[in-house]
Amino acid sequence: MRIDISKVIKTPGSKMEIYEAGIIENMKNIYGLISVTGPVVFKGSLNNINGMLRLNGKACCTYETQCDICGNKITRDLQADIHEVLVKEQTEHDDDQYVYKDNWLELDKILSDNIVLSLPMSHRCSDKCDIICAGCGKPVTGTGCGCEDEQPIDPRLVVLKELIEDDTGKQSGTEV
Repeated sequence: MRIDISKVIKTPGSKMEIYEAGIIENMKNIYGLISVTGPVVFKGSLNNINGMLRLNGKACCTYETQCDICGNKITRDLQADIHEVLVKEQTEHDDDQYVYKDNWLELDKILSDNIVLSLPMSHRCSDKCDIICAGCGKPVTGTGCGCEDEQPIDPRLVVLKELIEDDTGKQSGTEV
């Protein structure tokens, strides 16, 4: 999404309303599991505050991912607040700054960065979602799923099981 900002650049104190919608490339497979589907919509304003450009607004999109518990596909809406200061592109500039070149502003990088930073850390299809047993496919409850007497242990948690066994004196089959 490319915007002509020549009127705002030339006049300190000026303001420009922006309403843009479009597909942003490279918004598929975010973190390996999340994909923005459809257009990203931005509604906001660009202000020239004594020669400094400030972009404020909201970016809205729909994304698909999978439930962290059961693995089912889910679709969510996301709204990201945008509050960025823009600098004129120069031969040397900080990589953490968003830039405009000549009389043009490219919104894609600003919007995609803010959308990715606004994504939730975890996704759950519903509050009643149960963990699904990899062995039998049935929900795992507090009493297990019924396919085995002992549920498989997540490899990341094996160390914790060993610590519990150390405390109870059952390590290596010896009692304390």
